[in-house]
Amino acid sequence: MKMFHISVHARAITFACALGLTLSPLTAQAVQTNRYIDDGVQAPMRETLSLEDTVRLTLANNPSLYEFEFRQRIIDGESKTAALKPALNAGIELENFMGTGEVSGIKELEVSLTLSSVLQLNDKPSARLNVLSERKIQQEVEKKIRTLDVLGELNRRYIKALVLQATLDVLNDAQTLALYTYNAVAKRVDAGASPLLEQKRAQAALAQAKLDVKLAQESLQFALRSLAIMWGEQTPTFKRVEGQLFAFQDIGSFEMLSAAIQSSPHIDLFAKQSRVQAAQLRLVQANNRADIEWTAGVRRIQDIDETALIAGISVPLFRQKRNLGEYEAQKARLDAIEVQKQSNVRSLLHSVNQALGEHTRALLEVDAIQQTVIPPLTEALDLVESAYLDGRFSYLEWVSTRQEFLNTRLTLIEAASQVHLSKTEIETLTGLALKAPQSGTAKTDTAKSNAFKKLAHNITMQQPSNISIRSNNHE
Repeated sequence: MKMFHISVHARAITFACALGLTLSPLTAQAVQTNRYIDDGVQAPMRETLSLEDTVRLTLANNPSLYEFEFRQRIIDGESKTAALKPALNAGIELENFMGTGEVSGIKELEVSLTLSSVLQLNDKPSARLNVLSERKIQQEVEKKIRTLDVLGELNRRYIKALVLQATLDVLNDAQTLALYTYNAVAKRVDAGASPLLEQKRAQAALAQAKLDVKLAQESLQFALRSLAIMWGEQTPTFKRVEGQLFAFQDIGSFEMLSAAIQSSPHIDLFAKQSRVQAAQLRLVQANNRADIEWTAGVRRIQDIDETALIAGISVPLFRQKRNLGEYEAQKARLDAIEVQKQSNVRSLLHSVNQALGEHTRALLEVDAIQQTVIPPLTEALDLVESAYLDGRFSYLEWVSTRQEFLNTRLTLIEAASQVHLSKTEIETLTGLALKAPQSGTAKTDTAKSNAFKKLAHNITMQQPSNISIRSNNHE
């Protein structure tokens, strides 16, 4: 299978784009780089895979990023055609032969050998080449947008895998707690302090907890496969992805984000489209002046046995008038681009506002759960466990408190997931560079890994230490 490659700098910088770092001139150059590579870019065989690895693999092996290589080649081919001079045509004309009477046979034959071509006026080849040149520049911006979209999707799949890993950790804790609860209930039943009904319910709860763990493991495997498919692997060569969940940063105000939209690739695309259309309009204006068709040659007159030169020119009339409709159509397309740009800006502003609202809401939820919900629930779980073992609370109170505690942990994970997903959405829409905190999971042995060190915060995941469940002390 033939693969493509992007240089190391392109991978690092484009990855930065997807996570919200600035699209610098070097970034633009990296994004537009498309060259073939060998089939050697593969996922490392190890237990965990980092975000840096997934970006490197995706940029090296995702076909949608390399469509632009062929689109550029198409323009290069069209440019060669557009730069050609008008063709030189050779012709032969026979007159006054095979007739009747005096022109029977070839007695009066006249033979003309001609060359003909067109004189292009108003520098039309340059106008055509200018249109293609602007189209090529436009494709660079389109490639930036495509790269942001691809790596935004990679980011979302990576987040999902991390969320499922965290969920699996919670469910493993839930299974441990269910086992501890079952053992505690069984002791009370054996001692005659609790009815057998409670033991059966604890047994069913343990079985359900084991099932939940198995289902979560399956979901995680499918999520890892979906992630690996981004770079063409159908069987993941890793078992987990690296990261922590509860590491957030301020993404700025709506005013700052709205200003960033104005210079984002999505809006820059309209500027490039306008340049292409303006070049197209200049080509139409150049066509207002008609080309001159000329003919020159030699004529052999059989009747007098002489040779003469012939010449001729042809100029279409009323060319500008006939070209008026095309000019008006192209001018209308140019004017429409500005309207489309303003419409797109408003659409982006709305989408960013929605994502920012979701980001803010999720951050508030995470903070509230960590600070005001988890601590009292942890204390309540300790109290109800001790009270149950002393015979002061029922099994139902213990189980309901335990389930509420576990559900809150799952809600916390979902809220943290929404923080990162909404941030990814904002970064994809704006292409904005957001300064990232340092991450302990990043490598430090090379300059490239130092660049990624600033980025790993964006989709990191780890359970905060203040919500580890008490059952871990009873294994």
